[in-house]
Amino acid sequence: MAAILLGACAQQAPVIRPDAEVRLEPYEDSTALEPLSIDLMADVPGDKLLPPLQGEIEQIDCTSGVDELHARMALEAIGGQISSFAYYSKWKPRTCSLDIQRDDPETKWRLTAEGDTRVQTPNGNFLIRTLSDVYVFEFQDVQRQRFCGMLGYTNGTMTIERTSSNRDCSVEGLLDRDEEI
Repeated sequence: MAAILLGACAQQAPVIRPDAEVRLEPYEDSTALEPLSIDLMADVPGDKLLPPLQGEIEQIDCTSGVDELHARMALEAIGGQISSFAYYSKWKPRTCSLDIQRDDPETKWRLTAEGDTRVQTPNGNFLIRTLSDVYVFEFQDVQRQRFCGMLGYTNGTMTIERTSSNRDCSVEGLLDRDEEI
């Protein structure tokens, strides 16, 4: 009886005859590996150039999460306008790291019709909302491969308090794992 049960569980290796034609079908869900088909650097109607930086300098650094799963943002703002930001996250064992400067020729910084800052890069976009008490960074289809070495895109927000002495921050969506990847 045991021999019958064990024999039923055994799998045979496929046999390929030398004269048989082997055809591989394309992988059906190849979209997860394809880059976005839109021009991330295209001009957005209604956007304008940002005004020159002037005013008081703010430097903020904050972390949200725990040791093995966290996001961190360091930023510099001048007169309430972000001049640079660096994002780091850890999804043990992976890490992500990006550093965006306003004067980087690979990026495009614009003022939206709503008064927010749009930061366009070849690897994804960011929308920065400046409020009296917080900065809100919205990540829009930021390619993980470029910054994290993983497939997929990062979408979500990171909110950084401007007024508290301990610089609290929170994340929504940025540390979520894509189940299909």
